[in-house]
Parts: sequence; structure tokens; C-alpha cells
Amino acid sequence: MDLSIFKDNIFIVAIIAVVFVVGSVVYFRPVKVAEANSEKKIGTTDLGVMYIDMDSVSAVKKDNTYYLIVSAEEKYTDEAFLAELRAGEDMSDAIAELSLYMFTNDGRYYCVPQKYIVDSEGKVCADLGKDMQFKAIDDKILSEVYTNALKVLESKNRMQGMMK
Repeated sequence: MDLSIFKDNIFIVAIIAVVFVVGSVVYFRPVKVAEANSEKKIGTTDLGVMYIDMDSVSAVKKDNTYYLIVSAEEKYTDEAFLAELRAGEDMSDAIAELSLYMFTNDGRYYCVPQKYIVDSEGKVCADLGKDMQFKAIDDKILSEVYTNALKVLESKNRMQGMMK
């Protein structure tokens, strides 16, 4: 078997591996919205309140380019939207959208490797798929998600440096 395809595309393989590991943690770990110590409130959106999971923040490096990965949860507070959302099949307990974001090093672009609708226990109600096409950040809340995730990563790196 010729393994050169893996060598030629090692960056894509590494990204897929990181997304799979972080996504598995997000998918299988039941966490109540904003009740875990690792949740940090970012701000309000049109539909609710955005939080990031500080434990999920990580960086991937390829050819001197870093990508920042973070899990964010938007807890819906808009009652009309919630009523419409809960009308769907298997959505009666849905309360939030859980997304895995991947940002470029400069924080100007992002993609969404995984996105789910979850209930109050963190169980997945619906898999909304993924969008691996990088897009410009055109939303203030996404900019805040990036900025706060970057601060968390810097803090983690500082703590690791102190431990050495």
C-alpha cells in the first residue's frame, strides 16, 4: 500500500485527527450549558448567550501557521425561536447550539468543523454538519470568541511555561 498520499497531505490528516478528538469529546461529554467551571460567557447574540469551553481551546501548527480550535455554545434565550426549534422531531428539549470553530492565526477567518443542537444535559438532538470552507469573520460575537479563546490559550501556555 502506498502511504505517500498521507505524507503529502499530513496537514489535512492532522487537522482531521484534532477535529475528531475534540469533536468526540464535545459530542460524548454531557455538559450542562454554562454550569461547568470551564465555560466562559462571551456575550449575547440575536438568539441567546454565547459561551466558550476553555478546556477545548487548542492550537494546531503547520508550516509556521497556527490554527486556533475552540468549542462554543450558544444557549438560546429567544422564546419564539426556541418554540419553532422545539417543534422539530427529537428537538423537544433543545436549548443550545454547540459548535467547534477553527480560526486562522490572524483571527480573520474561520471554519466550522462540527455543529450540533443539544439539550439541557448536553446530549445531541441534531447534527448540523460541518463547513470547512474558511470565511471572513463578519460577526462581532465570533471575533469575541476568537479573542477570548486566544487569551485562554495564552494563559494555558503561560501556566505550562511556569511548570517547566
